[in-house]
Amino acid sequence: MGFTAKGQGCCLVAGAAAPQGRDLMELGDITDVGVVGAGTMGAGMVQIFAQAGYAVRWYNRSAAGLQRGLSRIRNNQSLLIRHGVLTPSQAEAALALLHPTETLSDLAGVQLVSESIVENLVAKQALFQTLDGLCGSATIFTTNTSGLSISRIAEAVSQPERFAGLHCANPAHIIPVAEIIKGEDTSDATCEMLTALSRRLGKRPVLVQREVPGFISNRLQFALLREALHLIESGVASAADVDAAIKHGIGLRWALFGPLEIADLGGLDVFDAIAGYLFQDLNNAAEVPSTLHRRVAEGRLGVKSGSGFYAYTPEQGQALAEWRDEVLLSLLRVKQQTGDGSHDRHST
Repeated sequence: MGFTAKGQGCCLVAGAAAPQGRDLMELGDITDVGVVGAGTMGAGMVQIFAQAGYAVRWYNRSAAGLQRGLSRIRNNQSLLIRHGVLTPSQAEAALALLHPTETLSDLAGVQLVSESIVENLVAKQALFQTLDGLCGSATIFTTNTSGLSISRIAEAVSQPERFAGLHCANPAHIIPVAEIIKGEDTSDATCEMLTALSRRLGKRPVLVQREVPGFISNRLQFALLREALHLIESGVASAADVDAAIKHGIGLRWALFGPLEIADLGGLDVFDAIAGYLFQDLNNAAEVPSTLHRRVAEGRLGVKSGSGFYAYTPEQGQALAEWRDEVLLSLLRVKQQTGDGSHDRHST
């Protein structure tokens, strides 16, 4: 592993800068991106950048982590090839654009950085403080945090107007949405450039105009999770029945419509009446429910540990993830063929 020489897929220039006469990085200026992290999300970001034609300087602290990430990318690509989303030659071309490294200073010269390290504010700030000293003044910094404050992370860099959240959902090589999160100092131009970049990556960008913890997706996901855990703890339903109610009920609608579209379809008068008596009874606890905390304390972390709310063998966990990805790709193909149901409409 390591960088190839200039002319073989990677342009090693010192200090990324916008073209003379302007200090704003534009989409066309980006040729090399840096990705930090080789876990599930880091490898996913590397893959989507490379498949969009960008040379990717990929940093991780260990060669073993980079190798695991590369294996994950190859497996992801095999799935995409089977579904006709990617050709074998396109997959190999993307892999040729990867330049793994264990030396952070190798990211000097990139025009954009995507970070996917541990969800820890101090660790992220330390990383970006170092990158701020390595990269050029026009470099765009992005974090893939699931919910930490963009503005707090951006305190580590000298030009916070060039710092934003670029949050993709797992699995990043399949799920289309990309959240562009604007921090307190993030410029409109940075958000506009990242929106255009997301479309280039094949994503469906959504703009978080004012940062809040969890942004859009995770706030909605964890609101549902809190209520699901409350129903289990209160003895209303078992974990299996709570999951079944989503998988075989409203979850099917959510694959087609958002919650506000569903309300429009059902009638806002109906939803207003139900909200009038139901909202006051929904769980609003600020503490993490004991049914979740207890499992974590016991080391029951889900698929990766062999048990969580359910028990899994390693083979079952792997098969479940593969089945998820296969079905998601099939669903996306149907949605692409039939449209997303939102054409010729606008919000009021």
